[in-house]
Amino acid sequence: MKKLLHIAVLCGMLVFSMQLAAQVQPAVSPDFEPIHWAYSSFFGTGWYQVKDARSVFVLRVPPRQTLRKSFISDAGERQVGMEIRYPLTVGLHDLEDLGDLIEDDNFGTVSFVPGVEFEIPVTSRWYLRPFVNFGWGTELESGESAWIYYAGIKSRYTFPAGKHEWSLLNSLYYAGYSPDEGRSDHLATADLGVEFRQALSAFTLNSRPVDLHWSLMYSFMGNELHFNLPDGSFDPIDDQLEFGLALSLRDGPFEFWIFKIHQLGLGYRVSSSGRFSAVTFNMRSWFTK
Repeated sequence: MKKLLHIAVLCGMLVFSMQLAAQVQPAVSPDFEPIHWAYSSFFGTGWYQVKDARSVFVLRVPPRQTLRKSFISDAGERQVGMEIRYPLTVGLHDLEDLGDLIEDDNFGTVSFVPGVEFEIPVTSRWYLRPFVNFGWGTELESGESAWIYYAGIKSRYTFPAGKHEWSLLNSLYYAGYSPDEGRSDHLATADLGVEFRQALSAFTLNSRPVDLHWSLMYSFMGNELHFNLPDGSFDPIDDQLEFGLALSLRDGPFEFWIFKIHQLGLGYRVSSSGRFSAVTFNMRSWFTK
């Protein structure tokens, strides 16, 4: 009964997320502005492309500082975890192909959007991660700048399955920007997905056991993103599906010099229209990235 109650609460959270995302959708207008470069700090490392249009490459370096780890005891005693995040994002925009990086219509951006993230143990299987980030970014060529913000809450509920593990994932995000010139904008997104951890008993790295992580995530955007096309028209994107695959060490993170990497993974995103696609790279699970 308790498990059914948890699942019902999670489903209710998703429905509420979808309704809230729909409420912030702006009035329909025939005049659209193309997606702003400020959103690159929100989407994460990857190569994003719209068919018949142009591409964007984003590199996001997300160092973080753990101030307090979360825990929950068998007796119900719990502690809320806390992290400070310092994500630095570099974007190369309007790239037609890798051999054309110095075209006049290409430009680069840099943004720094620090924030705080909490981890709340509701039960031993159900964790929440609310977060808020606020910072600034600039386009290097023109000097245009913008204040950037995003906040939200993520949820993970884990189902035991022997040496394997299933997790139900969902979240609600709200992101936006306010440029030094022009109008501000915002974006609301609701996510629902699953993640499966598979223990690879026959495979090790330096005698260390390895796990494989499979994930599937659907995202609904309360505000359509409009990508400008070469003919002057716009291609609206209001959802995406992401397939992910990652590798991790079961007894601890990968260690490279001073860096500790929890997993190495790739993701493929595609919109329901098939026109928008992306290849992403991650070093943490969806719940903590």
